[in-house]
Amino acid sequence: MTPNRIHFFCCLASACIALLTACSAPEPHTQAIAAPTVPDKIKTANPVTASAMTFSLPNGPRLAARVWASPQPQHIVLAVHGFNDYSKAFEPLAQHLVAELQATVYAYDQRGFGANPEPGIWPGSPALLTDLRHIAAQLRERHPDLPLTVVGESMGGAVVMLAASETPGLTADQLILQAPAVWGAQSMPWYQRFSLQFMNAVAPEMTFTGRGLQSLGIRPTDDPEVSSDLSRDPLFIKATRVGSLAGVTELMGRAQTLATRPPQRTLVLYGLRDRIIPQLPVCDWLTHFNTTTASPGVFDVVVYKEGWHLLTRQLRTREPLQDMTHWLQKKPLPHQQTAAQAQQTVCVPD
Repeated sequence: MTPNRIHFFCCLASACIALLTACSAPEPHTQAIAAPTVPDKIKTANPVTASAMTFSLPNGPRLAARVWASPQPQHIVLAVHGFNDYSKAFEPLAQHLVAELQATVYAYDQRGFGANPEPGIWPGSPALLTDLRHIAAQLRERHPDLPLTVVGESMGGAVVMLAASETPGLTADQLILQAPAVWGAQSMPWYQRFSLQFMNAVAPEMTFTGRGLQSLGIRPTDDPEVSSDLSRDPLFIKATRVGSLAGVTELMGRAQTLATRPPQRTLVLYGLRDRIIPQLPVCDWLTHFNTTTASPGVFDVVVYKEGWHLLTRQLRTREPLQDMTHWLQKKPLPHQQTAAQAQQTVCVPD
């Protein structure tokens, strides 16, 4: 291949891969919005302070973590963050669950993210799944008489699904998947697949920030305060390596094509304004999901017409937070759907 042709393919691949890194570097958005969203948030009257901690792993590093502790916990929640994010992502959810359910909420920085060694270096899907299983087992041993719910956001949702559905399974009573990352290569246009494969082969250490995509409407939240906080946070990864992007794409593809359903009672939350995990791959996932063998566990879905990718860090957080609380209390949700009903909702072109 001639140098000019290699240069051409590198430029094409760079442009296409940039579209896949939209969540890497959120910017405070200041442009006018035609129909401003009225904030509808829940503010906790007496917020608790998260305590720093670590989780020990056999034959592995200690993972940075934090816990929002309830004096007399009635529920235990383990939260698993998304790509380039870290445990701080669950501050709003943790405060709400502590106040409403007397839950103790744990969240950890996944290997390769947050305050852990080598942030930004993809650790491999097997390590992420093994880490989650070990930590969930530790919490079950620490709190044997309390229900354990595992919450996964975005990439964390894919990790939770895989850990629960594949052998040896996941120690948990219930799962909540917020905007699960189910955007595998099979749902990408050919030029994105080609770009990722090409750049991973020739320049896996090259990084992309995804800046400038806001003009295309690609951002994870409509809350400017959240965007500003993420853009300033030194632990939020803002430049994504091609190798990491290839790794998370493989992980998302496995989650998208799972042959079995999680055995646990499961709640999925998804917003139709999500452009980080767009409707097409979610439609493909639900379509495939509805052809798999049903498991004993209940599978509920709530689709929010005005929901963004970061459902608990957008301008309207009240409904998602209340839905999660009520679901954990086994109360009916106003817009609850089955997987088949959700497929019909999500697969309608926007």
